[in-house]
Amino acid sequence: MPHIYPAAAPTLAGDVLTISRFLNSPALVQRRLRTLSEQRFIGDVLLSGRYQAQGGSLLYEQSESIYTSRAPEAVNPGAQYPRALASPGAAAVASTTKWGQDVPITDEHISRYGRRAMDIAFTKIANYLIRQIDSLCLAAVSAATTQTAAAAGGGNWSGASADPLFDLMFAAATVRANDQGYEPNVVVMSDIAMARLVANSKIVAGLNREGDSSVTRTGNLLQVAGLTILPTNNLPVASTAFVVDTNMLGGLGYERIPSPEYTGDPANGVESWARRDPAANDQWLVRGRRPVVPIIQEPGAAFKITGV
Repeated sequence: MPHIYPAAAPTLAGDVLTISRFLNSPALVQRRLRTLSEQRFIGDVLLSGRYQAQGGSLLYEQSESIYTSRAPEAVNPGAQYPRALASPGAAAVASTTKWGQDVPITDEHISRYGRRAMDIAFTKIANYLIRQIDSLCLAAVSAATTQTAAAAGGGNWSGASADPLFDLMFAAATVRANDQGYEPNVVVMSDIAMARLVANSKIVAGLNREGDSSVTRTGNLLQVAGLTILPTNNLPVASTAFVVDTNMLGGLGYERIPSPEYTGDPANGVESWARRDPAANDQWLVRGRRPVVPIIQEPGAAFKITGV
């Protein structure tokens, strides 16, 4: 009998059997964790590069200029061309860390709550890894970002003199002014900062009010000043916002650990392993892990706005 994904809700007669079949299938367990986690990692969006770390370490270059060491010159007929250097960026080394945990699902919990017992365990695994990896990535971005300015008007984006549109456009313009080919496309902020942004009178005044999908009705504002908004509660400082070029900022170094019992891809999400508790404690154990390290290759591709 073929498996159906997502698995159908277990029937009263075959509850335990149905869930056991699901947990015994590595592919189905992995697909479930992937559904819960991979679309929610903000760190994966900000740091879009993927680099495999051989032996757990990764050598990379930082702040590599897009220009040679000297400007082109006028060359007379038959004359020698001036020689320029294409210098690499500063070398840096990063080492991966394996993050993960086991979550037990007891047979009693499955008997009493059915599929919900499994979903709660999977959700908690995904939430843990998302919080851990995103916090690492955002802390790395914050530490590496040197371009910064306080929000205009003082206070925060809810103040009468606040001008978040100017703040975002100024940040994007500053990043472009580095003249290194950066093109900011995302702004990361806390959920509270996003609420202040959406409710700001200067932002609301410029929005389309026609139709049932207006921001004043739905509260949804996906883009402003050409930047896609990514809200998160994992910022190292909640009152900051980051305007970044996700194509240039950096990436994730990942390690493929040769553990045959795992399924999944550490480059783009969670690896998983589900099995019966070897201690015979009448329960399943579901494990999620991700061996990664964030690397910032172009600090100039980010701008920090404080006091939002």
